[in-house]
Amino acid sequence: MSNGKKEQRKAGRPKKNKDLNTNNILRIALKNFAKKGYGGVTISKIAKETGVADSLLHYHFKSKDGLWKKSMQLIGKEIHSELNDLFKLIDDLDGLEKLRLYNKKIVHVSAKYPEFQQVVVQEVFSDNPRSAWLIDELLQPIFAPMQNIIKAETAKGRIKDIPPANLTSFIIGSITTLFTRSFQMKKMHGIDSLDEKQIDLHVTLINDLIFNGLVKR
Repeated sequence: MSNGKKEQRKAGRPKKNKDLNTNNILRIALKNFAKKGYGGVTISKIAKETGVADSLLHYHFKSKDGLWKKSMQLIGKEIHSELNDLFKLIDDLDGLEKLRLYNKKIVHVSAKYPEFQQVVVQEVFSDNPRSAWLIDELLQPIFAPMQNIIKAETAKGRIKDIPPANLTSFIIGSITTLFTRSFQMKKMHGIDSLDEKQIDLHVTLINDLIFNGLVKR
């Protein structure tokens, strides 16, 4: 028999919100991590910005580390999916042409997801669990196609035999720096690095400079 009182939920388990947009929360969280760094973000701040209760964020993501990983996974998987779609289309092309198109795609996804690249730059300078997870879980799969193409074309004698660490850091750094330092580019050079014309120009210049130095004549 009912005693007229509402049944109470067990403490520590917030009521589920069927309309909770976790992807939107993760994108907002990523923008915060990119802008403020890992140490400058708290779940309570994300809760306030998204209008979601702290307890609900803790329920879904467990901790700030869980929120950070989920936000990076969301964008990392989107980037990886775009690259997979590209390679399905260019599978039969010449290796060097594949590399040109891969570089073009990386330029565009770097411009599309600048916060992802900014967080990567923040994390990979030091040896810590987040950095190790980021490299193993997301960066290796994203950059493996480039490394495989370079290895195959080097074996054929078509491109110079440059140590992988030097070559990949040169290519990746050249591609992403324009977008990870967008404020610097605007302040120093008066350009909006996320403008479509600047992105297309960057594609042209990157491939021209990389291939002029990479391909054997």
